[in-house]
Order: sequence, then structure tokens, then C-alpha cells
Amino acid sequence: MATTDTGTNGPDDASKSPASGVPNISPDSAKNIPSPFPQTPVPGASSPLPTGTPGEGPPGKTLQTDIAHILEGVKLPERRGAATTRDTSKPSIYPASPAPEMAAPPPQTQQQPLEKSSVTPLHTLKDDLQSVVRDQKISVVHAAALEEDKRATQASIIAHTNVHSAQKRRVVSTFAVITGLIVLGLLALGAVFMIMNERAGTTATEVFSTDSLLFSEQTIPFPIQNRSAAELKRLLADARVSASLTLGAITRIAPIVEDTNLETGEVTERLATTEEFLDALRAQAPEELVRALGSEFFFGFHTVDENAPVLIIPVTSYERAFAGMLLWEDMINTELSPVFTAVPSLIQENGLLKKRTFKDLVMRNYDVRALTDDKGEVQLYYSFPTRELLVIAESSFSFTEILSRLRADRRL
Repeated sequence: MATTDTGTNGPDDASKSPASGVPNISPDSAKNIPSPFPQTPVPGASSPLPTGTPGEGPPGKTLQTDIAHILEGVKLPERRGAATTRDTSKPSIYPASPAPEMAAPPPQTQQQPLEKSSVTPLHTLKDDLQSVVRDQKISVVHAAALEEDKRATQASIIAHTNVHSAQKRRVVSTFAVITGLIVLGLLALGAVFMIMNERAGTTATEVFSTDSLLFSEQTIPFPIQNRSAAELKRLLADARVSASLTLGAITRIAPIVEDTNLETGEVTERLATTEEFLDALRAQAPEELVRALGSEFFFGFHTVDENAPVLIIPVTSYERAFAGMLLWEDMINTELSPVFTAVPSLIQENGLLKKRTFKDLVMRNYDVRALTDDKGEVQLYYSFPTRELLVIAESSFSFTEILSRLRADRRL
């Protein structure tokens, strides 16, 4: 039988048919061939249809011929499955063809779940632009134009704010300057008022209405009657220490005496004369000097590094006054202290004391007679800046101030 012969064919019978180029497949094996499509494949137009009746010819060849014609019209898809293990002892139905090498898929690493970060992502202008485009359904160009308009508006607002701030600062500065000027003006007016009051004196009595030889910032009345010379000197020394004025100011000490009218018994006050003042201090000035001096005088303290005493007396006879001062040089420092600073005697090399003597000096282009200490510093001096004035002082700064004020009053 044909089927028996087909089943017993050896390996040589399974070779390809030279006419069709398709391997001979047994009916049993053909049943096991998977169909490439669910529907029955239709042979191509170029494939010849089988001829003859089914009863003609050997049944095995007829079946093989039909299968060959069907396979010629149908292209079986390549199997991409993994290679299966075949039994090498049995002949292969299909011709061995090298399977195409498939690239091995890259190893997929299992991604670890990302930990949720606690840091909030930065919100940028790009995010704003995307939100506007998504929410308002507008184009990117329109959104960019709106952003530029917004920036221009903000810039104009900032510029306007800066201008307003600058104007406000300018107004505040101007107001502060005006306020400061007003305050300074009020202070200046107050200072002028105080100086005018000091010039006018503490009271408006007749004693202070008398013209003074030298301008002074303050005048203090000083009664000298019914007091001893030691008490008067002590009070004047205390006043020298306690007097407090601005630097360069002069305080006038006005000695006051009382006169009693014998007829009416009325008591009046007046300024003491030069002779009365020297007698009250028990200053033993030569008679020739006292007669050569005027009755009016000025006594006070000049505020420099300390309160320095000054005594200014008009001169009626320059020659007699100068001769009298030369005679008084030996005792003037002793008799006027402690109102004037006492200069101790000079200790000689043999240990004996020697009275200091006045020396001729030039001070501010004026001739002076000065008494100096061991350091050579002037402690007491007198000078005649004019033939009508005698100046007795202690500080060289006082002499400069006296000359300046005398020039201002046109007495030099």
C-alpha cells in the first residue's frame, strides 16, 4: 500500500522534490503543521489547481501534491519562539535553516520607589507661563506679551515710588533744616538777651548806672564799710575762686560805701574811690602815687585758665604815678595778696631769702614791669599803656583782653 511505503521511507525519501522544491510531508505530519491564519488559505492565481478525479493516481502522491501546491501559495511565518530541543535520532521534517539571531533585550533593573522629597520644588516663571497658557487657553506669545506688560507696569510703579520717596525725603530734610535754623535763632536771641541783662547789671540802681572804665559781662556790688582788711581780702579771694563765667569774660567787682546826710539822715550808696578802696585793703601805697591817681577805678576778675584779678586806675600825673609805682614795687605783692597771687621770696645759694624784684619786659609791644617766679613765668605786672591809664594785672592774657576792650571804647 501507498501509505505503508510512505511510512517506511528512509531519510533519503524525505528529501526535497526536484520539481517543487518543497519537502515531502506525510499526511500525519501535515496535520500537525499549525495554520498561519485562522481561515483556510487560498492558493495564489499562479498555482495550478489539481486535475483529475480524486480516484485517479496513487493516493499518497495525490495528497503530497495537494499539500505542495498549498504550501507554494502560502508563506508560513517564521517562528520566533525559543529554540526547542529536538531529538537528533529522528530525521527533521523541515530543512535546517539558521534562526535569525535576536538581540538580547537589555536587562531591566527593578527601579526602587523614589522617596517623596520634603523640599518643595522651585516655582519659576516658566511654571507660571505654562499655568497661564493651560488655564486661560491663550498662546505662549500672548502670555509672554502679558508678562512684558506686567513687568513694564511694575517698573513704572517702582519708579513712581522712588520719585515719591525722594520727594518725601527732600521735604523732611528741608523741614529739619528750617527747624534747626529756628532753634538756633531762638538760642541766639536768648544768648543776646542774657548778655544784655548781664551788661545792665542785677539792679537798676544809681550805683550801676555809672560809666565803667572797662566793659564787663557781669557786675557784682561789694560793700566795704564796717569790715576789716583781712575780711575784705578773704571775701575777694573767695569771689576769685567762685566766680564762674565763660572763657574770656570779665566780672566787675564794684566796691560800695554808704553816705549819710547829716541834715536829713538819709543813707545813700555810691562807688568807693581809689583811695577808699586801697585804705580798706590796708595797702600802704606811697602818698605820691595816691595823689597821682584818679578817684574812679575798675576792679574785677578775668576768666582765663583761672580767674585772674585786674585793676585799672586813671592817672592824673604820669611822672608821679610812675615814680610812686617804683617805690611801691617792694610791698605791692605782699599788700595785695591773697587777692593777687603771692610770690614767695627767692632763696639764694647760701640759703638766705631775698625779695624778688620787678624786671622790664615787653608785652604786646608795651613796656611792663613784671615780677616772675622761679620758672620765669610772670606772676604780677603793671604797665602804663597810655599816660592816662595804669594797669595792674596778673595774667598776660588779661593784658591782651584789656587792651582790646580799651580800644573798643576808644580809650587807647
